[in-house]
Amino acid sequence: MSEKDRKEKNLHANHRARLRETFIKAGADGMPDHNLLELLLFYSIPRKDTNELAHNLIETFGSFSRVFDASFEQLLEIEGIGESSALLLSSVPAICRRYIESSVSGKINLSEPDDVINYITKKFYGKNKHEVFYMLCLDGTGNLINCCKLGEGSSGSVVIDKRNVLETAFRNNADRVVFAHNHPNGVAAPSKDDVIMTSDFCSVLKGVGIRLVDHIIVAGGDSISLASVDKFKNLFI
Repeated sequence: MSEKDRKEKNLHANHRARLRETFIKAGADGMPDHNLLELLLFYSIPRKDTNELAHNLIETFGSFSRVFDASFEQLLEIEGIGESSALLLSSVPAICRRYIESSVSGKINLSEPDDVINYITKKFYGKNKHEVFYMLCLDGTGNLINCCKLGEGSSGSVVIDKRNVLETAFRNNADRVVFAHNHPNGVAAPSKDDVIMTSDFCSVLKGVGIRLVDHIIVAGGDSISLASVDKFKNLFI
C-alpha cells in the first residue's frame, strides 16, 4: 500500500469514528441528512468513503426520505450501490413501521377520526408506489380488534371483494369497521369510485349488523376522514 493510500485510509477511518461518536453522544438531531445516510452506509460499505455517495443519493431522489422510498431496483441503478446497500436502504421504512407498531401496548381506542388517522397513517410509511387497502375491525366501544390488509397493488388497481370484507369482519367479531387506503403520489381526496364503493359497503355491512363508521384516505403527509366531511357524512348513516 502506498503512503497516499495509507493516508486516505486513515482519513476515512477517522471520519467514520467521528460520525459514530457524534451519533452516540448527541443522536441524530445535530447531524445533517447526508451524514446520517453516510453512517448507515458504513454497515454495507465497510471500506470506502460514503460521503459522496450519500450526497449523490439525496440529489438523485430529491430528499433524504425519498432515498428510503426508492425501490430496491431503483437503488441498484446508482453507481456505488450494490445489493447489500440497496437492501439496507429499502428495508428502512418497513423496519420503522414494525418498530412503531410493536411499541404500542394495551388497548387502542379508535373511536375518534383523529385517533384513526394517527394510527393508520403509520401503516403507509414507504408505500408511495403501491395502493394498499386496510380494514380496521373494532369492538362496540371503538377499541381495535385487528388491522387487516385486504389488498395491495398499483395505483387504482386494488379491487376489494365483498365476501372477503364480510368474512374478515365476522372472523374478528367486529361491531364496527373503518376502511383506509392510500393514494400513491396523489391527493387525499376521494375519487368517484371511492365514494361509490364506500356507499355500497355501508349497505352490505349494515345488512349483517356491522357499521362502517369511516373511510380514511391518505396521500403522503395528508389525510382525510370521509365521515368528518359534511358532503360525505350521509354515506355512513
